[in-house]
Amino acid sequence: MKCTERLIVMLGAIGLVVSPGSLFAQEEQTTTEKVVTQQEEVISEKEVVTIAETEKPLPGPKYFDLRYDEDFSYLDGEPGTYKEDFFDPIKNIHIGDDWRLTIGGEFRYRMEAETNKSFDARRRSQDTFHLFRYLLHADLKYRNLFRVFVQGAAMFDEDRDLPLRGIDENRWDLHQLFFDVRVLGEELPLTLRVGRQELSLGKQRLVSPFDWGNIRRRFDGVKLFVKGKTWDVDLWYLKPVIVQRKQRDRYDEDYDFYGLYVTYKGIPRHGIDGFFFAQDKTGSRRNPNGRVGDESRFTLGARFWGKTAGFDYEAMLAGQWGRWSGHTIQAWMWMLNGGYTFAEVPWTPRIGAGFDWASGDEDPRDGKVGTFDQLFPLGHAYFGFMDLIGRQNITAVNVNLSAWPVKKKVKAAIAYHSFWQNAEKDAVYNAGGAPVRRDVTGRAGPEIGHEVDLTLLWKVDAHSTVLVGYSHFWDSDLIINTGKSEDPDLFYLQYRFKF
Repeated sequence: MKCTERLIVMLGAIGLVVSPGSLFAQEEQTTTEKVVTQQEEVISEKEVVTIAETEKPLPGPKYFDLRYDEDFSYLDGEPGTYKEDFFDPIKNIHIGDDWRLTIGGEFRYRMEAETNKSFDARRRSQDTFHLFRYLLHADLKYRNLFRVFVQGAAMFDEDRDLPLRGIDENRWDLHQLFFDVRVLGEELPLTLRVGRQELSLGKQRLVSPFDWGNIRRRFDGVKLFVKGKTWDVDLWYLKPVIVQRKQRDRYDEDYDFYGLYVTYKGIPRHGIDGFFFAQDKTGSRRNPNGRVGDESRFTLGARFWGKTAGFDYEAMLAGQWGRWSGHTIQAWMWMLNGGYTFAEVPWTPRIGAGFDWASGDEDPRDGKVGTFDQLFPLGHAYFGFMDLIGRQNITAVNVNLSAWPVKKKVKAAIAYHSFWQNAEKDAVYNAGGAPVRRDVTGRAGPEIGHEVDLTLLWKVDAHSTVLVGYSHFWDSDLIINTGKSEDPDLFYLQYRFKF
């Protein structure tokens, strides 16, 4: 189907969706870590605005990165106590006295024009293509005791001449299907979730639904969680879902992912996370030392964030241990991030900087694996929009500036990144964790390159956003000395509609 035909289908689909429905009332969100569409705007503690009680605007539709977190219970109020919206008829509809239903969805279109994304290693180095994503969900709740959430998806890639990426196309599949039960009764918020589900933890550095990809990441399994005023706790056993373009998606039978994530919110304007992750992978998996076999890896870490006056800050540390093909795993990472927002200055500019470090494998013959495993990340938001670099064997520094030329409507941002290898005999890894370049002699030099990202976000209304961006990467010693070297470029234009 051609691009113009796809757009016509989209417009028709949006018109057909308007029918009665509703969403059950989700309990009030207490964490400042709620993420709204990570790639369009990473909403963090620094951007949370406290409004005087008398100045609070009327409640209206709010759409989150995790659609199952949305709450339309304000529609139970009298007319005039909330902002009316075109899609109100399909939100928070009562079915009898105890049941509520919602219907929602999303259409997203993105055009990408890339040049030399493989540093000119392929015969064809330029490509312009179009990505389409359709999501439709239904959310049914029985009081606060039981819930079923189902979401279907269709993702298409048009006019791509380079090899198809695994994150771009998945034709008509079940994206999420789970049920929630409050195991101790509806007054106590201890919830058991069973089924196919998305997972987002902290600021998504290590576990993310990866919204930038045309196909969002999800898992099959079980999660037990509780959300309170002071503590949030998540405990899970999951298996990542493998995308199969023209067949029904299935979970990876050889990959177990389980862990614990705890957030303490008892300090005003601050928070502390503690987490433990375990990965058991069986099969023919090759480690950085060239050995093939099973992998058991454990990650233990903590994160601290906060805001004081105009300053915002964040720090994170994690270590990994285990065994991979008979070799010992010893790896770790840490990061620092901060900035200052000039709240009283026109356009409300923020200037910031960040530092990221993740270990690599120093010696391929010492029987140790030193390369950090980035798990299921959103590296896109932290290592540049081109996704050339991942959180493995890397030292990364960035400086950034953002401002709102039109308050709460238009945001402009620029970020400059610099990258170096830590272990010079290990590989350079991209955002998906795949090795890109490697010099086993360690003589190519540690400097990888530099990237600039320019973005402009327009929040048209509660439903629509437009994102435009341009990125350029300057190759440095490691890329130049290990093969073909042409500076990559990326331009993209994205439109998203949520209802």
